[in-house]
Amino acid sequence: HGSTAPTLRGLDWVSRASQNLRVRAMGNAIPGAPRSTTRKVSQEGGMSLDQLTTMTTRKFRYGHRLSHLFKPSKLWEITTAVFFGTAVGQYSFLSIIALVLLIIGTIVWALASGGTADYDTSLDHSIWLSYTTFIDTGTQTGVSADQSEKVKFIVVVLSGLGFIFNLTFLSVVVDNVRTLLDRLYTRYSQLIVRDHVVILGWTSKTLFLVNELISMFDDNGGKGDIIIMGNSISRYEMLRTVELAFRRRNPPKPRGVRIRVWEGDSAEEDDLTRLSINTARFVVCLSQAEDPRMADAQVLETLLSLLSLDADDQVTGTVIAELRTSDGQNVVNELDHTSDEDVLGVQSAHAVHKVIAFNALRPGVGEALIELISFEGNNFFFENVDTTLIGMTFGELQHHFPLCVLCGVHSSKAKGAMSTEVLIAPSALRKVQPGDRLLLIAMDRRAIEDAGAEGKSTGCLPFNERAVVASGSSPAAKNTGRRDSVQAATAVRVRDIKQQPWLRQTVLIIGWRSAREMADLVRVLSKMLLPGSEIHFLSAVDESVREAALREEMGFITALTDLAGGVSSVSIVHHTGSPLASGAIELLPLRIAAVAIVIADPGSLTLVEDKDLYVKGAARLRDARVFHITTLLRKAAPLMRIVPMYEDILTYRLLRRKDVFIESGTGVNAVLHRNSLETGLIAMQADDPTIVFVLSQLLTLDDASGQKIFSVPMDSAWADLEMGKLEGAAAQLAFRDVANRVQAFNGHVLIGYYDSRMGKVVLNPPGKKTRKREWLPTDELVLLRASVARARV
Repeated sequence: HGSTAPTLRGLDWVSRASQNLRVRAMGNAIPGAPRSTTRKVSQEGGMSLDQLTTMTTRKFRYGHRLSHLFKPSKLWEITTAVFFGTAVGQYSFLSIIALVLLIIGTIVWALASGGTADYDTSLDHSIWLSYTTFIDTGTQTGVSADQSEKVKFIVVVLSGLGFIFNLTFLSVVVDNVRTLLDRLYTRYSQLIVRDHVVILGWTSKTLFLVNELISMFDDNGGKGDIIIMGNSISRYEMLRTVELAFRRRNPPKPRGVRIRVWEGDSAEEDDLTRLSINTARFVVCLSQAEDPRMADAQVLETLLSLLSLDADDQVTGTVIAELRTSDGQNVVNELDHTSDEDVLGVQSAHAVHKVIAFNALRPGVGEALIELISFEGNNFFFENVDTTLIGMTFGELQHHFPLCVLCGVHSSKAKGAMSTEVLIAPSALRKVQPGDRLLLIAMDRRAIEDAGAEGKSTGCLPFNERAVVASGSSPAAKNTGRRDSVQAATAVRVRDIKQQPWLRQTVLIIGWRSAREMADLVRVLSKMLLPGSEIHFLSAVDESVREAALREEMGFITALTDLAGGVSSVSIVHHTGSPLASGAIELLPLRIAAVAIVIADPGSLTLVEDKDLYVKGAARLRDARVFHITTLLRKAAPLMRIVPMYEDILTYRLLRRKDVFIESGTGVNAVLHRNSLETGLIAMQADDPTIVFVLSQLLTLDDASGQKIFSVPMDSAWADLEMGKLEGAAAQLAFRDVANRVQAFNGHVLIGYYDSRMGKVVLNPPGKKTRKREWLPTDELVLLRASVARARV
């Protein structure tokens, strides 16, 4: 009993304490609340024991947490966090160190130095010497050389410790000031410019677009700023890449053109307003993703951010959106109709596919298009008509621009009309009206101005107009019957040619891109190939994946039905294998193939992995694969035309300098730089949006009257023009003479020719009126077809 009494008494005390707590908790009971049947305190209700236990447990846990803070390990953790993890703590820590060093210096001087004539060992002298030596390292020079070694040693040590501390303290101050300035720069920095160009997005196309814009500024003879904003890499890396890309540019970048980079998010309104986007000449939105749908989604996100800016920050220039799908184009067109801003969607990839098809199947036209859609060579310009030229005919204006080729007219309708029209190769008798603009091909705008000044003093008429004066009749009336008969005969010949089975072509496509792009390329090629032609694919991507992708994107069987007058007019054959292996290339029908288009294949990378690696050198890696495949293909088929497509800016520079990589043996590689072509289209339409209607006519494949730009063998053209034999003195004619004869015969405009000696296309040649050349039967004339259908703006 004695051993159990304390326990019983303890239990009794707990029972009484619990009862008291229950009584105190009665006042907290909610009237009418349900009562526990097993743990109720009184008939009137109150706090249950479970609730009371929970409350006391919470208090215990709170007290436990407080007690945990006073453990030595936790105190040390808090102390280090305060002193080393905050700016105030760091300054406090350094101040404590300084105070300790001063105290140590005072004690050492007072007890061990013995003093000098200037400083004795008293407390005030010891403190002052310790402080001055610690703060100002030059104080030690005041100690004379005849002092004891002990004094010198103490002064040197105190001065060294002070020097190290001062450097440390000042570095912390400088670092904090630098951090503060960076924060202020990040918060308040803004580019104050006007009439500049803004590029939103750092992609593999950015440097190509900058190169086109530099040429655009140079052609227009003006100055300007190009601002690039991206967030895929740092600002330093962007700036370094730009410097390396254009340091050795030929021709060099004009001094008036400045390139600036900015690190930011193109979908963030605050970053957009920092670029003075409200005063920009135009804004270009580039897509970063490789997948077409994802790329359009990114561009639309940027467009919505631009359109949601405040009224004071709204874009006043044109917004150019790079789009990859027709659905994205429809959305952008709707945004343009519903918003106050001018938004222009550019499907550059679709246009490039047409250029690729032209280069593969009609090389003369394809090479001319490559030059025309870039500012680096001859390109299109619109020129306002001078008042002195109003009333002159299109034929009379030909001699007014001897350094250019007059191609068409951008005509305004009567007052109050809702549209205008672009006429390419109009009638030679069409008169220029007020408000018209002339479409010319020239090297730059300075050539147009110089040509106008030179043309006023020539005083000569073009060939067809001289014929009108001499005969007193219209050349059109004179040649109507003969031209109709020739065109009819030509039409018969074309129909006969299409029926010849041996003229069916076999096209090889080696490599694979996204399903949408490959489907679009197949659709374009199908419209240009004759019935019965074949397209052979070779890729490491599984055959079933390719077939399913093509069917999903373009309704494969339906899309290839009745394209050229027959059912399933073009056959698709798939081959599976790595294009980097010569054994896989031998699976292709190399002996009968007319042309091979080489595209970068993902290779060992999966399609998902290869989509977003452009910033890590994936474009350069894909170019290396294309070069590898092209080399193997040239070895296997020396005479076949090869059209490789490159992407990276470094490859672009290399191939422009080293022709040996383009020509090999008897075969010629029609090198295409995909990103250069796409950005050239974007830059031209950004400079003058009306150019889009010129390019749409040149690239159309469905015009019933024939393609707007085409080439004709010189021997056939010479026979049609009835100019005798193409040999001797008869073949010695200036470019302008041939152009006048062609225009008088059928109204076409001659813009250039394929020089079979040089193996290249020459547009807008110099000395068109005075420099004669010998025309060979193997040459080709590059022409713009006389206007039948009109392009509405």
